[in-house]
Amino acid sequence: MKKVFILMLGLVASTASFANSSVPHTTVAQTRVVMTSDQKIRLFVQPLHTKGQLAIRDANGQAVYTSTVSLQKGLSQQLDCSNLGTGTYRLTLTTGDETITKTFVMQANPNQSFVVQ
Repeated sequence: MKKVFILMLGLVASTASFANSSVPHTTVAQTRVVMTSDQKIRLFVQPLHTKGQLAIRDANGQAVYTSTVSLQKGLSQQLDCSNLGTGTYRLTLTTGDETITKTFVMQANPNQSFVVQ
């Protein structure tokens, strides 16, 4: 099962880096999200001259976490998701008219939790 998790994480990382290769460096699309084996999400965003609204929403669209973040120097933030129940969640980062959404799944076994997109 650990090999499947590593494979899925590798596929997500390779897809994300391929998708970002042709995007200008001034967009929120230069965001990387990684789920660790201890149910934490690492969020990396390139420097932008704006603030952003960060939110985690459950499958029903209810916000379980919101925060306004400064992106002037970029963002490297770790979010502890161990208190979230099993299910599908969406992490969104909104800056002005741009929004990036990453879906992640929390499993009962932390080693099986993963980022979908």
